[in-house]
Amino acid sequence: MSNIIKFAVLLVGALLIALIVRVVLASASHTAKPVVTSEKVLVSAASLPQGLLLRDEDLAWKDTPKTQIPTNAIVAGVAGAPDLKGALLRHPVDAGTVLVSDDVFLPSAPGFLAATLKPDMRAVSVAVDDVSGNAGLIQPGDYVDLLLTQQMDRRTESPDLAVSSETVVEHVRVLAVGSEIKRPKIDGDADVAVARARTVTLEVTPRMGEVVAVAARLGSLSLALRSFATVSRDPAAPAGASAPERKPIWAGDISRAVRDLPRARPTQTGAPSAAPAMPRTVTIYRGSEKSDTSSVAQAGGAGPGVPPLPSVPTER
Repeated sequence: MSNIIKFAVLLVGALLIALIVRVVLASASHTAKPVVTSEKVLVSAASLPQGLLLRDEDLAWKDTPKTQIPTNAIVAGVAGAPDLKGALLRHPVDAGTVLVSDDVFLPSAPGFLAATLKPDMRAVSVAVDDVSGNAGLIQPGDYVDLLLTQQMDRRTESPDLAVSSETVVEHVRVLAVGSEIKRPKIDGDADVAVARARTVTLEVTPRMGEVVAVAARLGSLSLALRSFATVSRDPAAPAGASAPERKPIWAGDISRAVRDLPRARPTQTGAPSAAPAMPRTVTIYRGSEKSDTSSVAQAGGAGPGVPPLPSVPTER
């Protein structure tokens, strides 16, 4: 065999070996698509007490193996999954617990509002406007104080006492704003709907309910939003802190201009004193004789408004 043929055979063999090595390396470099073995499941972000109205910060998503996902668990991306924001927790849960539909009362469930009330508590509604209701920023689940403002100018003549304001109810939970019993999603339509709400439903004790009913007749009511950072989120906690009783705030406590108003002199409400009665002269005729005297007028106490004495007829 000539050298040319040997060289050609070696060249072809080398090309075949190079091609086989390339195919093997190419097939080895292609990684297989990973098999999805877990899903994002809705869990509690912290330890939550029974009776809590769930908010966004109470919920979190956790990667969970498919084999460990409970039945009825809420999986991310699944169509038709219930929204637990604003739902009422039926029982206490620990942090990281997978939440299912049976763990909560959904806002659309019958009797949801009654279920949100703590034992021996009542639901009472108060009328608000865009100003007294914090421009719609108060939402279900918030805690508020109730302020009463009264116009006292018809009850007092003192400018210092013309207007008064006082806190009549403290630390009560908002159950509903208008007809909404869950916190709305953050979008333009929801914000407009909340801002136009004209009533706010509060969770109060029976005594607080009576106070609210009377306060609504006395003047205008306003809501003051309380911070979540200073109160317990446990619904079993007392409805309000035992703060010392505060005095009302009057117009004179706030406005220096009201305090500096000139005071009007008090006017006498009694009838004006009558002028002293002047004695009237009475002429007495005895036959042809005539005499003048004032003793009769003085004895009779005649004065203004008293009819004149009758004349004495002349003796015949």
